[in-house]
Amino acid sequence: MRSDDDKELQDVRTEETTRGRKQPQKALSLARRRLISEMARMLQDPRCDKETYLDVIREYGLPEGSEEYRQLLALWRKRRGND
Repeated sequence: MRSDDDKELQDVRTEETTRGRKQPQKALSLARRRLISEMARMLQDPRCDKETYLDVIREYGLPEGSEEYRQLLALWRKRRGND
């Protein structure tokens, strides 16, 4: 498994090789992959509490009423219960 630093370095390399060309879809997909990876790690970590999990979701810019927010909250409930 690659470390976060390796992922960030790869992202920078990708950005540099495509410098000057607009690729907004690629930036969105990278951000989405990071969100999914972070949420998966948090669900696996027994030390992570619900409030921290929800704070990270908000940091990614997902408003509380959005469909994605509700889906991520449902994953928490399925994995950890309703605490």
